[in-house]
Amino acid sequence: MTDGAHGVTASQIKNLIWWTVNFIALLIILYKLLKKPIVNFFVNRQEALKREYEELLAKKKEAEAKYLELQEKVKNLKAEAEAIYQNYVEQGMKEKERILEEARKQAERIKEQAQLYMAQEMEKAKEALRIELAEEAVKLAGEILKNRITIEDQRMLFKEFVENIKGRIAN
Repeated sequence: MTDGAHGVTASQIKNLIWWTVNFIALLIILYKLLKKPIVNFFVNRQEALKREYEELLAKKKEAEAKYLELQEKVKNLKAEAEAIYQNYVEQGMKEKERILEEARKQAERIKEQAQLYMAQEMEKAKEALRIELAEEAVKLAGEILKNRITIEDQRMLFKEFVENIKGRIAN
């Protein structure tokens, strides 16, 4: 191969392979280190939301039990005036609907908050991983450039950079 040829040398291929292996190893290490804490966080959050949901269901059952109790009292008090009976039934129905509607709304809010929170946490985790990967890539690229770039290469890169900036300014 002549000095003017632009082929890839065996040394460059070897370095590329080592860089790739190191990068993959870094990804595997990050995956191993971050997987468990992230999974634990979401499992704990899911359990907390499940407990809240179960508490809401218990409140709903309690409200329904109260409603049934009121109905039973009304049945046992037939001797009372029809107006009192109607009042209890209407109040019980309104209370049931209000509690059920409140429970539905609260369950929906909790569900939406959980989804939003999980999405935000996932984005935070992704961003942290992106930043860490970018920092490592920059560090690795800096080391590679520091070890391999010659003065002639630096001059050529500087010249290309200046021409690129001039081209952007002209546009």
